[in-house]
Amino acid sequence: MENEREWHSPKADGVSWFAMRVFNRQILKVKADLENAGMQTYMALKTVDRMRGGALVYEQVPIVPSLLFARTRPSRLVAYKQDHFTDVMLYSAVPGGAPEPIPDAQMDMFILVTSRGGGRDVEFLGEDRPVFRNGERVRVVDGIYKGAEGIVKRIRRDRKLLVAVEGVAVVAVSKIPFEFLERI
Repeated sequence: MENEREWHSPKADGVSWFAMRVFNRQILKVKADLENAGMQTYMALKTVDRMRGGALVYEQVPIVPSLLFARTRPSRLVAYKQDHFTDVMLYSAVPGGAPEPIPDAQMDMFILVTSRGGGRDVEFLGEDRPVFRNGERVRVVDGIYKGAEGIVKRIRRDRKLLVAVEGVAVVAVSKIPFEFLERI
């Protein structure tokens, strides 16, 4: 696992987090390309148990299919997209516009909840939609998700902590004891 301090580094020279959708099963290739070019990347993974040939195997699979984040200058990402037009879509505020930077605080929360505990208690709910913004805002004060902030929402009779990267994705974390939450 990469050093968590890297995720909290301050912006310098226009470097920000950006989200992209990767098509044609090219996500591992795109991730490797970006890392080889010196960009930091993040792909939310979870550990799942599978039986293979009568043996229990643990596999890492994406929590959010085909979603990749890169920390870089927008010009470098746009140049990469131009060379890989059919494989990559950059998230932007307007269709065809410049890639939209993701605030470090949002990315920090997203990484915190999707990287702890092997992602076992995290589920992808879909792209961020305004319907998730009407819950109570909380902070986790203990446990493996300590420091995470999000919105509490009841989904399928279970209380979950929703963490969003606005306009990109929402993930839900379950099994956080009520005593570990404080209102913000």
